[in-house]
Amino acid sequence: MYSLFLLTIIAGASYFIFAPRRFDFLTVFFFSGVMYMCFAIIGHVELSAFLSYTYTPRSYAIIVTFFLVLLAGTIARDVFANRAAHAAPPACVEDPGVSDHLALMAAGGVLLGAGCIAIYVLNDPWLVLDDDKTTVLDNTGSRPRDYAQMFTIHAIMAAYLSRRHFLLVAAAALALFILFIGFRFAVVMSVLGILVAASARSPAVRALYRRRVFCAAGAAAALVLMTIRTLQPVDLLVDGPGEHLQLLDTLVAEGLAGILAVNEAAGPALVFLAGLDAGIHLGYGHFFSSLPSLLVFMAEAGIDVQTYNDYVEGPVLEPIPDKHLADSNLGSWYAVGGMSAVVIFSSAYTGLVIFLSSLMHRARRSRSLYLAWLPILTFYNFRNDFAQMFFLSKQVVLTWLLLAGFAAIVAAANRSYRRGLSGGD
Repeated sequence: MYSLFLLTIIAGASYFIFAPRRFDFLTVFFFSGVMYMCFAIIGHVELSAFLSYTYTPRSYAIIVTFFLVLLAGTIARDVFANRAAHAAPPACVEDPGVSDHLALMAAGGVLLGAGCIAIYVLNDPWLVLDDDKTTVLDNTGSRPRDYAQMFTIHAIMAAYLSRRHFLLVAAAALALFILFIGFRFAVVMSVLGILVAASARSPAVRALYRRRVFCAAGAAAALVLMTIRTLQPVDLLVDGPGEHLQLLDTLVAEGLAGILAVNEAAGPALVFLAGLDAGIHLGYGHFFSSLPSLLVFMAEAGIDVQTYNDYVEGPVLEPIPDKHLADSNLGSWYAVGGMSAVVIFSSAYTGLVIFLSSLMHRARRSRSLYLAWLPILTFYNFRNDFAQMFFLSKQVVLTWLLLAGFAAIVAAANRSYRRGLSGGD
């Protein structure tokens, strides 16, 4: 199974790199999957002497099944889609007012995002200079922080699509401040959204993506980003930059395996293998029990949704009962219904990405929604399970609705004001 896994990865990478297709969210989906499955290349994951698991033929079979479904869906889409329309930006006459509408959404995103992050920081002003990631995560203002990131992502996407450079700079500055505190989510999701949007818009960018040097540099950057997941920019002020050059020492002393042992994929990989080793079976009821995550104010209603991690980390990974290692979507899919469930959810996920990607090019006024949603579905999903993806999707839609409402109200007030001026004349 290991040889089949390597063959699948090589074949998939070759198709996405060399086939005459543009960089899209299916590309992100595949390569982010490779990043999060990087421990399968080594064959084991080890965080300590007490936490070590080896990939088995069954675990490889699950991973290969997912990649084969994704590749089959991508190739089918490419074959049956219009090649000319797929290789170039779709011909579409935009609504003349769409740019102004998106600009208002961007302005609203900056204002609401700044307000939410201010609430989060004011809850504990010293939090900004705290280099303890656990303390930052445990801050009670987690909801304002989460929505600040969602508003910021929408602001960046809407500003980019509307070509409002001042708003884009303002939204990017807000994202960098959130990164300074210690959260990369807004920056990573925004960059992915803009990369795909730029690929669809610019022939020069599409040509750049086909350069092998660019692909290699992107892979190296992704590896470094995952490896320094615990590094906060504020650490550079507290410890100095020299403390974090140990990454190079580790690479020289222990090689690639030593670097991978501390990257972001370690948690999901460990949960995935530990769950399989423990034989956790949850049934399809686990999927339906995750649906309440779509509800607004679920915490206030006393609704507690269990994630796949809750069944693995505490009961199975006893040496670290209080340390959350993220989740594993492949692990949760298999726990729901075995290999058949892996095929079902892989197919559904791939189909959803294909549908939203095509819809993104038709619904110009709401493209900021898709450009905020699709990076989460295609990149961030590998470290989450059903409940977390439902929760994040709810936040994306809610923040977009608020921004769309803000834009509509401001636009209506502006029209009313202009009519008043015209009437006064």
